[in-house]
Amino acid sequence: MLKAYPKTKFIGHADAFWANLSADYANEVAYPTGKIKCGGITDKLLADYPNLYGDLSANSANNALSRDPEFTPAFLERHQDKLIFGSDCACTDGKGGGVSQGNNPTASRMAGKCVARETLSLLKRTVSPAVFRKLAWDNAHKTYALKA
Repeated sequence: MLKAYPKTKFIGHADAFWANLSADYANEVAYPTGKIKCGGITDKLLADYPNLYGDLSANSANNALSRDPEFTPAFLERHQDKLIFGSDCACTDGKGGGVSQGNNPTASRMAGKCVARETLSLLKRTVSPAVFRKLAWDNAHKTYALKA
């Protein structure tokens, strides 16, 4: 689809997109843990197709970015113009309250936490302020042609 429709912007999101960051992912769990093996299909597709972007929202991206602190900085640097922060965090108080990850047993590590806050904090401590601005603001505006 990426090759067949090069003018269409595709936004990768959710469990399988982010789990496949690792080359050894075998579709066994939604939120894999441990070191990421370089060469995963998600990393390759982001590099090979200018029309594919990655959505950093939700637990799936947070899990992928937080599971291997040695892999994440280079990945974010490499794809800094193709990653977009959006939030589908449903907490009502910025601390995980309300309908949040408590209703998602596979994401229990985030129970009582705001996914958006956790992901933004991870990004902020991992990349430079200039790259953080791209991830948190600029890329979405450019990709979706939004007026500031």
